[in-house]
Amino acid sequence: MKQARCPQQQRKIKTGAAVRATHGHDRGRLYLVIRLDAEQVELSDGAYRPVAKPKTKNLKHLVHVSDLIGENQLIAELNDLSCEREQDIYIRRLLKQVAKNEE
Repeated sequence: MKQARCPQQQRKIKTGAAVRATHGHDRGRLYLVIRLDAEQVELSDGAYRPVAKPKTKNLKHLVHVSDLIGENQLIAELNDLSCEREQDIYIRRLLKQVAKNEE
């Protein structure tokens, strides 16, 4: 896997996008971007990293895979779900679609 060195690749990463980690012990793992700051993002995969305890990672250690859902729609969907467990299940379903399309 290539590291996202070009700024154009990093500009694609936004809230609601599916990304893949390129560095660290979680290399190769697929995540959903929950929050986005200037240089860091908070990620969740619904299993090892639930919404309640998101993973913080540097933008340069991620590669954009696809745009799954818009930011406003993601926030609305997560707020509509009653508990954190349902939110994690929702995130796992979204990421499962991406993994299925990559095969």
